[in-house]
Amino acid sequence: MATVTLLEATDLRIRRGEREILRGASLVVRRGERIALVGANGSGKSTLLALLAGVRTPDEGTVRRAPGIRLASVGQHVEAAAGVSLITLAGAALGPLRELERQLERAAANVELHRKAAIADGPDSADPSAPSTVDAPDAARRAGTERYLELLDLYEEGGGFTAGDRLRTSLTRFGLPEEMWDRPAADLSGGERRRACIAGALASGADLVLLDEPTNHLDLGARAALRAALVAHPGAIVVASHDRALLDAVATHVARLEGGRLERRRGGYADVQRDRATAERTAERALRARSKRIEALECMAAELARHGHRAAQTRRRRAERERSELTIGVRGTGRARDPLGALATSTGGARGEIVAATHLRADGVLDDASLRIERGARIAIVGPSGSGKTTLLDLLTGERASDDPRAELRFAASARVVVLDQVWRGLDADRSPLDTLQAWVGERRAESLLTLVGLPHDAWARPASTLSGGERGRTGLALLVAREADLIVLDEPTNDLDLVSIESLEATLLAAEAAIVVATHDERLIAALDAEVWAVESGAIVRYRGGLEGYRRGARRLEHDVVVALEPWAPTSGEGPADAAVTIEEIEAELAVAEEALLDPTKTTARDLVRWRSRREELEARRLELWEANATPPEPRFRTREGGLRIWADRDGAALRVWIDGGPTLLVRPVGAVGHVIAERSPDASVLPWAWRLLCHGAARLACYLLSVDAVQVATDVDLGTVGAHASPFVPLAPGWWVAHRDDLEAREGWRSRPSSDAVARVREPSAGIVGRDRRRRRWRRRPRTR
Repeated sequence: MATVTLLEATDLRIRRGEREILRGASLVVRRGERIALVGANGSGKSTLLALLAGVRTPDEGTVRRAPGIRLASVGQHVEAAAGVSLITLAGAALGPLRELERQLERAAANVELHRKAAIADGPDSADPSAPSTVDAPDAARRAGTERYLELLDLYEEGGGFTAGDRLRTSLTRFGLPEEMWDRPAADLSGGERRRACIAGALASGADLVLLDEPTNHLDLGARAALRAALVAHPGAIVVASHDRALLDAVATHVARLEGGRLERRRGGYADVQRDRATAERTAERALRARSKRIEALECMAAELARHGHRAAQTRRRRAERERSELTIGVRGTGRARDPLGALATSTGGARGEIVAATHLRADGVLDDASLRIERGARIAIVGPSGSGKTTLLDLLTGERASDDPRAELRFAASARVVVLDQVWRGLDADRSPLDTLQAWVGERRAESLLTLVGLPHDAWARPASTLSGGERGRTGLALLVAREADLIVLDEPTNDLDLVSIESLEATLLAAEAAIVVATHDERLIAALDAEVWAVESGAIVRYRGGLEGYRRGARRLEHDVVVALEPWAPTSGEGPADAAVTIEEIEAELAVAEEALLDPTKTTARDLVRWRSRREELEARRLELWEANATPPEPRFRTREGGLRIWADRDGAALRVWIDGGPTLLVRPVGAVGHVIAERSPDASVLPWAWRLLCHGAARLACYLLSVDAVQVATDVDLGTVGAHASPFVPLAPGWWVAHRDDLEAREGWRSRPSSDAVARVREPSAGIVGRDRRRRRWRRRPRTR
């Protein structure tokens, strides 16, 4: 079955002043084909689409469209007249169907008119199958009926009966809910107007749809919806785009516009790029072989020129002819421009943590966020348009102050930060690209970088305010290579860049060792960087695991409140954990995720393995902190009873702390072989003398056994001697001083016999001090060794 040709453009030429934009460009579009139109900025893609749509006439050449073809076209810029609603703007793409509908109504009215006329002439003449007696009126009636049936078939074939439903569904799919449909289109953003027109073009059921950069200003969700809609569209499509994910998903053919000419190849964008790279490598090898052959022929000709005989001169002339032919081939062979392919951003001297921030807040966008970025991190900020990605970047770089007065933003001492914003790309509006680069590198280096990024020479000395978006984007790419950076922050860096520049940007970022934070909707860039995905949702920063696929699945890596609480240097207050909302269960849930990611190292990258191990260590340390903060304080290690009174004790370093419930505390500090009792009375605590006496008894007993001292002495006005049936371990030492001996305690409790009366008398002499052994034993220990 022959393929129906919908459009054929032949030898198109367009001149703009002395420059020829199109030079004999030709293109054939057949039914069912989806053609990706690619090329550098300014190569003429938009001009070619305007010629195909019929809104512009070529200087030379022809554009032939199939009869009755229904064509829909959406350009880069969509304007709306005052008072035109959004749904009316979108419905403009249904114009051919609406015209067909009006023709159908007129044909129906004509059929009805003939029917009434036939009834007036007689009952038999109203029946179309009855024999006609009057030829002219009957022929007109039959022609009107056939025209009506023909229009009805066309209307039904074009989906006219369901066009309204398709339009409403398409608008919703592209993120334009019903409450926006009646709003004036002029009051909406340019991106919203373009989405409405694209939705209308795809809902129209057109035979051929022409789209110029349809993904500009579309978020990830809208881009996915666009890809699905283009793949499902039954008609032919010609789309000019720099979105590699879109081109790979949609294109069946690629038409490359270069040097004013079109080169068409079958296959998706990735396939064509792979074939082109192979062809370039083959051409490069051939070029090197020719160059070597030319050098050999030049040497041969020079050698033969020194010989005067005829055979040598003949061979020399033959070698010179071959060299001339090869030289022509070499001049006509060259690789496509590959800017910055071998260059990478220089790295500063910062190590470890590059930036940390707490209490970042922007009213209406971000509530209370904390973050930490380390060297080598690659983070992609994603989310719907208007969700706060740019605001987050401004807070991170300090371009905008946080609305929370507690906010804190810390950079490493030697950190160097490069920021390429969405509009100016890091440039000063009043300075030229060359001047901007010369502030960081020398003149020759600056000129070389501007040449590599493909910036036209006449733009080098112009102020940045006069440059186009694409020219500022390419200058920003050169600035990125020229500057040293520890942290690179980019806001929609692929906007206004052509495919070659986007691939150069990607290669530059891949080679950089700096931390990278990029807000982008370019899925291929995120995948190539293997970036961690963050999103601003409901006023919080939410991290996702698994890249973009994890983001689409909603696989959160960490809830936003846990992100804030786990910052190790975030200020805390009170005696509990830093954030009461953080639970051990939440941390253990993330620990399980980290353990699962580390189970099979072959399923993740080496950089992610390092990240997961580091994260696991942080979580384990944090879990231990929470365990300690939430645990019930331990019971004292020691307890005894004296006269029915319960006494508690616990070690305090080398000392022993002794207390009773609701009463004072005694600290027994050992000095040599003697334990000294220090009273720590509370001003709110009061104790009766008998309780104080029993507390001192218990302290002496515990100190002798636990501190291994020979005696315990205490200064007190309370009589610590034996009272009633409770024997006291203390004996008076001096007025206001009492001493308890270990020997007495052990003897009273049956561990040993009591010391002699002489030893007791010696101990009680104040001048003798506090000793724990009899004198004879001590002399024996000090006796020198005899020879």
